[in-house]
Amino acid sequence: MNMNKKLLKETQPVVYKTLSNALTKDHLAHAYLFEGDKSAPKKETALLFAQSLVCQHKDEDGFACQECDACKRIEHGEAIDYKWIDGTKNRIKKNDVLKIQELFETTSAEIEDRRIYVLEGFDDATVDASNSLLKFLEEPAPGIFGILIADEKSNILPTIQSRCQWIHFRPASRMNVVNKLIEKCDQDTAQMLANSGYTYNKACELLEYEEFSIIRQAAKDYVKNMGSMNEIFSLQSEVFIAKGSLMKKEWIRLWIQWVLYELKKDGNNLSLAKRVKIQTILVEAMDILRRPVDLALFLDKIYFDIKKVVKSLN
Repeated sequence: MNMNKKLLKETQPVVYKTLSNALTKDHLAHAYLFEGDKSAPKKETALLFAQSLVCQHKDEDGFACQECDACKRIEHGEAIDYKWIDGTKNRIKKNDVLKIQELFETTSAEIEDRRIYVLEGFDDATVDASNSLLKFLEEPAPGIFGILIADEKSNILPTIQSRCQWIHFRPASRMNVVNKLIEKCDQDTAQMLANSGYTYNKACELLEYEEFSIIRQAAKDYVKNMGSMNEIFSLQSEVFIAKGSLMKKEWIRLWIQWVLYELKKDGNNLSLAKRVKIQTILVEAMDILRRPVDLALFLDKIYFDIKKVVKSLN
């Protein structure tokens, strides 16, 4: 997941310059908010910045070498004074924030007296988690650096925003993502991933999973037979099985994105009005998926809401 520094400089010049100035001049904020379009390399840049805070072999722009022991410990999450919490898979809760505070109170920094935490997907954190972090940010301890990663800055408390330095990422060029992904997969898959806002690194990560091809085929089959009870039963019994490996938000989100892509591509001979209604159901479902939800019931509602549209006379 290491960030290509040259690519970052070319595609996110303002981000690159801002972070470079902070590192080379040692004008570091105690907390940063990396925010912007989902397609932007916020996660990869957060890793690079975390490495740069402790690396002893920085380049002329202040960024980490990404090869030394300190950088590798950060990359693999093995440094005792570094904690990354992925809130895109499980919503960040108050206890997650408290654990970071407790960890830093009981450990001593390995390098340069610096401790680092990264909260990915913090725009979906619980209210209690936000309030707990706010208290942490109000009285920053020396040598502790936080990086919040968010797609939607507006979902983060203004009081937290005001205590962070904003680093805004502009959307990645989707054509560039497509061109790079074609080396890893077929044109159709590359187009879908890029159109859905995945970064190149995240797309490559997904492609490594066996589940990816299962989700892709399930979406394609579903679009061909949206109004069929047999197709719904197939999804319930063979793909999104209760407590199965695919019954996770990440895979359900990918399935919805694949269905949207296939629907826009050929529409299964549905009328324009029906396609628009189904797209609305799916887009709204993506928003609902950001919140705590019973995934089986959530999917059932999607299946039957869409079936109702497909079977309607209008």
